[in-house]
Amino acid sequence: MELLSYPWWVLGLFSLTAFFMLLFALFLARYRIFRKELTHGQGTILASAYMESTSLGYTALEGAGLYSSPKTINSSKLSPWVTRIFIAIVLQCAAIYLISAYPGTESPFWLGITLQCFTYGSAAVCYASWGREPYDD
Repeated sequence: MELLSYPWWVLGLFSLTAFFMLLFALFLARYRIFRKELTHGQGTILASAYMESTSLGYTALEGAGLYSSPKTINSSKLSPWVTRIFIAIVLQCAAIYLISAYPGTESPFWLGITLQCFTYGSAAVCYASWGREPYDD
């Protein structure tokens, strides 16, 4: 079974490679936005100049700038896309594996190993792209 003079599994690997590259590009974009958030004055938010205790021992944090910035909103918009692309990669790997297990389809012996590498590699990139938000402790 050949499609466009290529074996059937080559087109699946091309699309998996494109999805993985897109996932990695989103990871790099998320990482850059996260790095910019950490370098823009995060050390001065809880500086002692902003912390003035009241008579009851509470601290007034209104002027400390703890409200979310537009950069935080932009970085959180990437997370659903990373998850969607990860799910698409996993479903496509499962579909290619099931098709290769069907009798009569010829596939190389290393196809299963490659599909597992795509699955676990995209899971690692997806996990790394979640990262740690600046407000998490």
